[in-house]
Amino acid sequence: MADTPIPIAEIDHGPGKLEQFLDNHQKKLIIVAIFISLGIVGYVIWAGIEEAEQNDAGAALVKADEIADYKDVISQYPGSAAAASSMPLLANMQWQDSQPDGLQTLQDFIDQHPEHPVIHTANVSLGLRLLEQGKVDEAKAKLTEIAENHPNSYLNPLACIALGDIAKSNKEIAEATNWYEKAKDNEARNNAFLEMANARLAIVNAQPPVKIKPAPPKPPTPPIAPATPDKAASAADQKAKANGDALQKAPTGATETPSEKNPQNSQESKKKQQ
Repeated sequence: MADTPIPIAEIDHGPGKLEQFLDNHQKKLIIVAIFISLGIVGYVIWAGIEEAEQNDAGAALVKADEIADYKDVISQYPGSAAAASSMPLLANMQWQDSQPDGLQTLQDFIDQHPEHPVIHTANVSLGLRLLEQGKVDEAKAKLTEIAENHPNSYLNPLACIALGDIAKSNKEIAEATNWYEKAKDNEARNNAFLEMANARLAIVNAQPPVKIKPAPPKPPTPPIAPATPDKAASAADQKAKANGDALQKAPTGATETPSEKNPQNSQESKKKQQ
């Protein structure tokens, strides 16, 4: 009897495990697919709405021209780039009418948007505003932050110049010169404040002119009163008296009579008498 060959492996022609899984969970998979599709659609819709809102916010910012307009952009489109950019513009307009409001808006912008592209500009602006109000210590802190920590900032030279002015006002000439030199060092980066830095360096060691006290004015010369007839006669009498006194004081024999001076006149006088 011939041996029946034994198969090496039996091939199962029934449904595979994957097919079984799909058959058993087909409904669930369909539901999951629906949710995924809805999620994708939702994201697309959200992204479209977000983009539309950003566009609307940008358009509103471009049209803004007054304080109320900038406030509307901030309140109607919170979280948008346009709302953030509206804050320093709003602060600049507020400064003209209400300096405390302008400072507060600028400080809020710095606190809320530390990564905004114009954050360094806002810090320098705030420092200069504080300096204008006489708050030197606060201004110096803001300006120093930009001058020392952000050398590539466009307004870094301006911050250095302002710090130099503060030092010069305190008669710290060496420190002022150092800040002006630092502002000048940014020459290679199209420094817009190079001319200002050079001007400051040219006068940083100049001494103010000495004020000379003017001499007191001379008292006016009183006018000479015209001589009256009585005074004129008195002056003549005094002169004649002075001449007479001089003759009396002359030594004896010093006075000659007219006849002694000219004998010929004396003889002619005698002939006439005869």
